[in-house]
Amino acid sequence: MIYRNVQTAPLMYLIVVGGVVVGALALASDALGGARWWFAALGVLLIAVGFVAARLTVVVDGTSVTSAFGWGWPRRDIRLDEIEGATAVTNSWWYGWGLRKVPGGWMFNNAGRDAVELRLHSGKVFRIGTDQPDELLAVLERAQTA
Repeated sequence: MIYRNVQTAPLMYLIVVGGVVVGALALASDALGGARWWFAALGVLLIAVGFVAARLTVVVDGTSVTSAFGWGWPRRDIRLDEIEGATAVTNSWWYGWGLRKVPGGWMFNNAGRDAVELRLHSGKVFRIGTDQPDELLAVLERAQTA
């Protein structure tokens, strides 16, 4: 392994807290009737999404770049020989966080606006949100020339 960066997003834990609040209020409220189980399910969903999106791991080894949320899922593996080029970019605020479709491809991002955009030989792009864009670019360059 040449490079490994685990970026955490403490703000995502607010989603977890929101899920706990929604779920607890739903289960404690008799006013919601049968809908209380739907709100409880929404709370569980918010908790799961918050925990998964709170962590983004990027690994570059001798053959590929791996970007994975949570504890390994969802993930995207890209072989180094598929990469035509890479540049540091700043995501527009409306791209947001999470697993997103962006013009020309996809993005994994859990915090901030900095990213590295991989241009693939297929013509598609893949953006990896990172708090270390310069380091990731340098590692990718070294890995591709090795």
